[in-house]
Amino acid sequence: MDLAQPFEMSQPAISRHLRVLEEAGLIARRVEGAKRPCRLVPGGIDEIDQWLELLRKALEMNYARLDKILESQSKRAKGKKG
Repeated sequence: MDLAQPFEMSQPAISRHLRVLEEAGLIARRVEGAKRPCRLVPGGIDEIDQWLELLRKALEMNYARLDKILESQSKRAKGKKG
């Protein structure tokens, strides 16, 4: 309940989000009576960071190709007008 208080979400919705994070290997939970404390799994964020870096590189390459295409189209359009 403490975890849900700062958010405009119900406690069951927070529990579902935590379950997804746990299944993804980003957090670990344990049972202590009625409480279920969570902690970050150190390597989980590193894996996401590596995946994001691959995505960034792929997007940069795509944007660079798009820039070249747009530049060549702009040069052709200027050549036809001049």
